[in-house]
Amino acid sequence: MSGQAQTRIATALLGAAACLAACSAPAGEAKGEPGGSADSGAGASIILERAGQLALACSGCHGEAGGAIVSLDGYSREQLLTSLSAHKADTGGTTVMHRLMRGYSDTDIEAVSAWLAGGDAH
Repeated sequence: MSGQAQTRIATALLGAAACLAACSAPAGEAKGEPGGSADSGAGASIILERAGQLALACSGCHGEAGGAIVSLDGYSREQLLTSLSAHKADTGGTTVMHRLMRGYSDTDIEAVSAWLAGGDAH
């Protein structure tokens, strides 16, 4: 596994732990919703932590280059966003990707795309 992939997985694990801690907050606060006491910065932080947690699911299949399933290294945020959104929109699809993406909100897909592309998400 490449150093970059190991770093992303380690960062995702840390994000997952932080997200689990945030899950104990009241619903409005955890989502950064109006009416919750979290400010917009805290809400954005929760989204990024969730992105790391969700991106961890990707590493189960999408490892380093040369594996049985394509590596996600080198894909842009836009490429990932397009692909993940297409899997979500294909309601007749039956692969693991289709099923996972149907469970992700549009915000989740945008955050995971940025996370995996190595953008501002982490």
